[in-house]
Amino acid sequence: MTGIAIIGAGVIGRVHARNVAANPDCELLWVVDHDLGRARALTAAHGGQTADDIATALRDDRVGAVIIASSTSAHCAHLLATVAAGRPVLCEKPVADDIDDARRCAEAADKAGVTVAVGFNRRYDTTHRALFARLRAGEIGTPELLHIVSRTNPPVPAPESVRLSGGMLREKGAHHYDLAAWMVDADPVAVFCAGDCLIDPGFAAFGDVDTAALTLRFATGALATFSFSRRAAHGFEEMIEVFGSDGMMESPRLRAGAVTVYRKGAVVAEGLHGGWYDRFAPTYEAELAQFLLAANAKPAVYATLADGIRAQAVAEAAIVSMREGRMQRIAKVW
Repeated sequence: MTGIAIIGAGVIGRVHARNVAANPDCELLWVVDHDLGRARALTAAHGGQTADDIATALRDDRVGAVIIASSTSAHCAHLLATVAAGRPVLCEKPVADDIDDARRCAEAADKAGVTVAVGFNRRYDTTHRALFARLRAGEIGTPELLHIVSRTNPPVPAPESVRLSGGMLREKGAHHYDLAAWMVDADPVAVFCAGDCLIDPGFAAFGDVDTAALTLRFATGALATFSFSRRAAHGFEEMIEVFGSDGMMESPRLRAGAVTVYRKGAVVAEGLHGGWYDRFAPTYEAELAQFLLAANAKPAVYATLADGIRAQAVAEAAIVSMREGRMQRIAKVW
């Protein structure tokens, strides 16, 4: 059984704590958070001890792996500390606040020979994975155009949260840049991004937006477009469409249920999921299972630190593109 320390007791930390507690192959030993009240709430529900600094948990020899679920602004420090302690780590995305810190983390992990997985949980969605497998099987030929939609239902986060999260183009976007590169099986080379504050003008004070559209070019010539919004009054909405030389394939907008009612003058279908966790809860369980295999040197499927840095390189270039109003080249730093 693998002893786990979770760093961060916020929303995503709570998701990981529930899954660790429910998995028979691991045990929650520590929850670390600067807010000890939040940490204690998790250990009261799922076991383990609390600390307000990562060093305390890393001194415990029973800790066999670490999950970093802290704010983006703290990822780099926590990742460097975990790697220095020689513990396998699953780090939530994005890897760091900026690309230079992300590269520092990669260099440290390489030097230490430590396994680092990045939390791109959407790769474990059964529909997305089926799409990926059929693309690799060549069912629609060579991918040429890819379109990803991600629109999140309320509540819209407070603009000041950007200081910790890294902003929409990093925090939300990283998932989808990774999905696109994974699906197309090619490196991104340039991006154009347009964005604005159409929901809450307060995001502008923090250099962020709440609505964005992007075009990403890959080394193969394939193009990907993205439609992002922090508001979707109709429910959580996410889909992937891939157009290829021999056809088209999609991972559609999934509804909360499959029942459709036919009445006189109306056809009524069930709506979208109520939130991102309702839609993707099983992916976190699958992600944890694969991470535990990797942490114990067993064959596993997971997104690597290089994958994380590739997605972050897209995010950083997109931010520059939006600011300067032009296509931005993406330097290969992964």
